[in-house]
Amino acid sequence: MSTLEQAAEFLSGGTPKKGVPEYWDGDIPWYSASNMDRRFLCDGEPKITKAGLEAGSRLAPQGATLLLVRGSGLFNRIPICFADQPVAFNQDVKAICAKPHVDPTFLHFWIELLRKDLTDNIGVTGIGAGKFDTDFLKGLPFPDLIKKEQEKIGLYASSFDRRIDLNRQMNNTLEMMARAIFKDWFIDFGPTRAKLEGREPYLDPKLWSLFPERLDHEGKPEGWKVLRLDQIAEHCKGTASPASEPDRIYEHYSLPAFDNGQEPVVDLGASIKSNKTPVPEGAILLSKLNPEIKRVWLTHKSSGTEQIASTEFLAFKPKGPVSRSLLFCLFSDPFFRQTLQGMVTGTSKSHQRVSPPALMALDVIVGDDQLFEAFEEKASPLLERVLANRVETRFLAQTRVMLLPKLISGEISLKVTEQQVVEAT
Repeated sequence: MSTLEQAAEFLSGGTPKKGVPEYWDGDIPWYSASNMDRRFLCDGEPKITKAGLEAGSRLAPQGATLLLVRGSGLFNRIPICFADQPVAFNQDVKAICAKPHVDPTFLHFWIELLRKDLTDNIGVTGIGAGKFDTDFLKGLPFPDLIKKEQEKIGLYASSFDRRIDLNRQMNNTLEMMARAIFKDWFIDFGPTRAKLEGREPYLDPKLWSLFPERLDHEGKPEGWKVLRLDQIAEHCKGTASPASEPDRIYEHYSLPAFDNGQEPVVDLGASIKSNKTPVPEGAILLSKLNPEIKRVWLTHKSSGTEQIASTEFLAFKPKGPVSRSLLFCLFSDPFFRQTLQGMVTGTSKSHQRVSPPALMALDVIVGDDQLFEAFEEKASPLLERVLANRVETRFLAQTRVMLLPKLISGEISLKVTEQQVVEAT
């Protein structure tokens, strides 16, 4: 084994002055802790100008690995990203750039394999934020493989994460489609307004006929009813103590897990020290902590596990005339989030919460039973595909983590590994 210092150069970044307009809104993507939320970085926001780069930042070359090395968020999540194009970055990030004898993609996934070492060695700054010392990072091990072998393994590992990234992009699109239907039907009353204005139908005739011709004196479609949250959702209460069953496997929905890609952490009961909220199968989770943050979770149970959530989440199941697809879209809608934000209690922004009883008494939707059923027919296939993509994503991530060390050590060959993946899928 050699070291990361022998395998790579370490570059430090910076932040152009925020008060200088000519430094910002350019064409160079600029990354910090706030937007390092994807594996592969390319044309992101915000952007800086060439003047901003020269005045206060640094450019990481294509193929660099960007690692967050300072910030309070490190205690929850360690962003490790790959630059698909040259990108700028701030002073809390290190760009780790492969030397000529090292394959950049292999270097990236090797650093990903060191995630546990990173987690176990987070230091603390004078103000209580997390940090990694550069000397510690440079001293981390790096395997002695010829570049040709690195390239093969790096390409193989990248194929997993490119598919994972594609799944996440697809899921964002599918969720946007479901939310767009919800907004048009239940927030904007689009079909009814189109009828009022004499516009052509844009839905099939059977569905179009479900929308009233007029708005009533309250501004809602004529004949539609107003429903409170407690009429369409059950607040699922309870307390779980995972530590009392140390060998039981739990899918743990936590705030750090949500913020790191909408996948629950799989834990044994022995590793979970505090009480949690039980999550019934098919529930929707809504964060009651600082609701301006859009944390809404569409849950999906894996076989052989029990689901639990951080007590910062409220668990709901649909009831009455609505489906969980509608409940998910309702909780995700900006108008609902704005209403929720007006209900917060607490003086500290990081600990603002919503009172569940007040939330349950809130008027949340206007609609008609037939239309609720029609919405489920439209939205459910989209969200079921989201869940299927998540299942595939979890399998791909677990398989990569399991197989990559064996490939690097020579325990198994790339040919055998590829066959195992084909058989598993």
